[in-house]
Amino acid sequence: MSTLTNLLYYGQSYWLDNLTRKKIINGELAKRVSEQGLRGITSNPSIFNKAIANSTDYDEQITTLVKQGSTPQQIYNALTIKDVQDACDILNPVYIEAGGTDGFVSLEVSPYLARDTQGTIKEARKLSIAVGKANCLIKIPGTPEGIAAIEQMLYEGININVTLIFSVKRYTEVAHAYIHAIERRVAEGKPVDHIISVASIFISRIDVLIDQILAMYPTPLRDGKVYLSKLSAGRAGVATARISYQNFKEIFSSKDWEKLKKKGAHVQKPLWASTSNKDPLYKDVRYVEPLIGANTINTLPDETIEAFAAHGVLEKDTIDSGIKEAKQFFADLEKQGIDIDFVSQQLENEGVQKFTDSYNELIGNLANKRLSILREGASPQKSNCGTLQKKVDAAYKSIDEKQIGRLLFAMDPYLWKTDPQQVKDISRRLGWLTLPDDFTKNVEMLSAFALAVKEEGYTHAVLLGMGGSSLCSEVARETFGTVNGYLQLFVLDNTDPAAILDLEKKINIEKTLFIVASKSGNTEETLSFFQYFYHQLKKLNKKGIGNNFVAITDDGTPLVKIAEKYQFRKVFVNNPDLGGRYSVLSDFGLVPMALMGIDIRAMLLNAKQMEDSCDGVPAAVNPGIGLGVILGICERHGRNKVTYILSSSFSSFGYWVEQLLAESTGKEGRGLIPVNGELPGNPDVYGNDRIFIHMYLPSDNNEADEKKLKVLEEAGHPVVRIKVANKIALGGEYYRWEIAAAIAGIIIGINSFDQPNVEESKENTRQILKGWSKDGSFKNTEPIFKVENIAIYGGRKTEQFTSSHHESLGDFINSFLAQAKPGNYIALLPYFLMTSYRTKILQTWRHQMRDELKEATTLLNGPRYLHSTGQLHKGGPDTGLYIILIGDEEEDLPIPGEKFDFGTLHQAQALGDFRSLDDIGRRVIFIHLGKDIDAGLEKLHQSLKASTKRHFIQEAL
Repeated sequence: MSTLTNLLYYGQSYWLDNLTRKKIINGELAKRVSEQGLRGITSNPSIFNKAIANSTDYDEQITTLVKQGSTPQQIYNALTIKDVQDACDILNPVYIEAGGTDGFVSLEVSPYLARDTQGTIKEARKLSIAVGKANCLIKIPGTPEGIAAIEQMLYEGININVTLIFSVKRYTEVAHAYIHAIERRVAEGKPVDHIISVASIFISRIDVLIDQILAMYPTPLRDGKVYLSKLSAGRAGVATARISYQNFKEIFSSKDWEKLKKKGAHVQKPLWASTSNKDPLYKDVRYVEPLIGANTINTLPDETIEAFAAHGVLEKDTIDSGIKEAKQFFADLEKQGIDIDFVSQQLENEGVQKFTDSYNELIGNLANKRLSILREGASPQKSNCGTLQKKVDAAYKSIDEKQIGRLLFAMDPYLWKTDPQQVKDISRRLGWLTLPDDFTKNVEMLSAFALAVKEEGYTHAVLLGMGGSSLCSEVARETFGTVNGYLQLFVLDNTDPAAILDLEKKINIEKTLFIVASKSGNTEETLSFFQYFYHQLKKLNKKGIGNNFVAITDDGTPLVKIAEKYQFRKVFVNNPDLGGRYSVLSDFGLVPMALMGIDIRAMLLNAKQMEDSCDGVPAAVNPGIGLGVILGICERHGRNKVTYILSSSFSSFGYWVEQLLAESTGKEGRGLIPVNGELPGNPDVYGNDRIFIHMYLPSDNNEADEKKLKVLEEAGHPVVRIKVANKIALGGEYYRWEIAAAIAGIIIGINSFDQPNVEESKENTRQILKGWSKDGSFKNTEPIFKVENIAIYGGRKTEQFTSSHHESLGDFINSFLAQAKPGNYIALLPYFLMTSYRTKILQTWRHQMRDELKEATTLLNGPRYLHSTGQLHKGGPDTGLYIILIGDEEEDLPIPGEKFDFGTLHQAQALGDFRSLDDIGRRVIFIHLGKDIDAGLEKLHQSLKASTKRHFIQEAL
């Protein structure tokens, strides 16, 4: 090893380009320092990835960190910081002996920050403080953005290893940035004798690319001149180092530098990096022997150290040799048309990307280790995308290269749109990303509120809301029920008088807390429900009626004023920076859950665990981003029917996710069409437009579903399986799907946070109600088909059926359905109270349609769907056939303060949606079932069965 130890006598330190915990704990590192002349260590994501992935040395610390709730990113930082700290201690004697100018260990900022000056500054400060060792260098890439951060960090007194330098020009810029930082400190009277920096020039990578370029040129050239031949290969790296070193000597011998030197400033040493030989045709120490010189450092990997120790030749100041030839080499490159600045930029980009790829691989490995340690507490996700798998994998890579995950959590609105107004609107809709953190601090208050209400003797809670304000509560009600004697929750989001009266029968109104929930504070249905129940309590001469009401809304909305006027018990003012469908982990979801006695702290912690699984994790192992990529790629390739197969324990989760996907993606003629509640069938009943999502609880009996899914998977359908750890893990599922919807929107090319078409049905409803108020009735057109009490009304796209002869209701409807083409879907839209009997008939019908037509079906109750999938129906692809069903109201139910009653409002909403769908040319029919809805449904069902039977007989004949 005398060759290595003697390097120092020639003015050069050698550092080890490999830091592993094994080298620390087995004493190898200490031995290299004490016996083999090692003077420093560098690290980077590639080195740490190999060290952590290929050993068990880190497992104990990883397990501890996971149990402490650390994210993959936090685990990475903790592991690397520990290794750097220990290595710094081993090298501390060198640091002391060298007077603070050698004996350093380098730790790199995230490669994701290579183009982010402020992000680099922030992380460099954090890492420097975390390591807390004087002989630690923070590595920052020498990109233009990095140089600005480098100067600032040196000015602040943080020592820097400038990495990823690939040209003489960039080296010179780095050297001047160092000097400028020293000058700033001197000008302010700050000490500079402890400021240390090295400039790392990556040698072998320069040769690799230049050699590839040279190999493409003929020899001789067509004009007979030979600027560079094949024999000139392998000279670019050393030439770059030698010319850079000449610049180093010139810069750090100037009169201006001499002034700084007298103040105690140290030169910024050039460091030769990437010195392993990557070409077997070249000598294995070709980047060591010719680069020896005073005030230089060479970082060597293990194999190069061994080779140089075995047969390396030491000569003084070899770095000063061949300067004329080096300059001529670059002149010849220019004559040959090779732009060295362009090549250098390409090398810089490739260097950043290689470190980013290694970083992603490392974080992915840590994410998988974290999941295996969490075990029962985690909800793993597996997918098989069939023929689309290659496209999905490519999309994962693209997502990572574009840093979309980082930008998502940085709340960058430009991920979706660039229009200034849309950007402004989106920026006010990203607050949901931090809800698991933000609302944990509110748990105590919400729990205390729920307990106080319970102790006052309240027995029921009724959520009065629509869409995003109600569906999460519906999921909680059906999944958890009432816990430990807390309030029994009901959700009212149906203006059908029968639904309101049915609810009244189930509650003790005087012991009921009504939750008036509306983000905008002016949702007509919600305010009508409030007026009705307030009036009902008033009729009972109840004192302090306001105590029976709480409001959940944004600040400054009309509902806030109503709550003040009527002296509500409490107003929960929600975070304004999120839309209704992204509000489940805010007051809109948490207040009702708390009143039911659900452990909202555990739910938020689970959501936080999911956030940690998504933030900073590569797409391929990222549960939220990965799912969003799959959904987006499937949509772009025609598989836009997202078919849910859910465990019985949380089958209602489909209500919420149905709204999230439909309203987030159904616009601009694109969109994902959620198919909820359709029982799985055989492969022959499906077209090539499906993706299946199986969310299951291990404790449920999922055997039958899994058998069918396996067959569907083998038939080539994409299948995603999500094993939900337990019911409380729905907190994480809410967050997973919100991330997925946001990412899917990016891939599809739409804004995931607006709902431009929802207002259409509302406006039509208002116009219809105005007409009713004026005329006392609805102005309906004549039905295009009628049998007894059942009448069918059609839009413009159904006028063709009026001239055709149909023997029955079933024949007419089947003719309407015959318009369906591959990739279409059929939406059943009932506007009445859904009883078990009605649900059974409609579910039977939808499955018959799917099996006969091979088309997806949806069953969505009105007016609930107007605030969710209604956006998809109007703004999404024109592939739907819509069947609206309604009957006469059995009983009038007045809305206090309004000219119309609930029955009128309900009818107007159905008619308003029919008009909206017809106005934009959708295929829609409106079926009025008469006064007896059950009898009408049965008659319709029997007629459809008979019609289908006749059709099959005719086909057989």
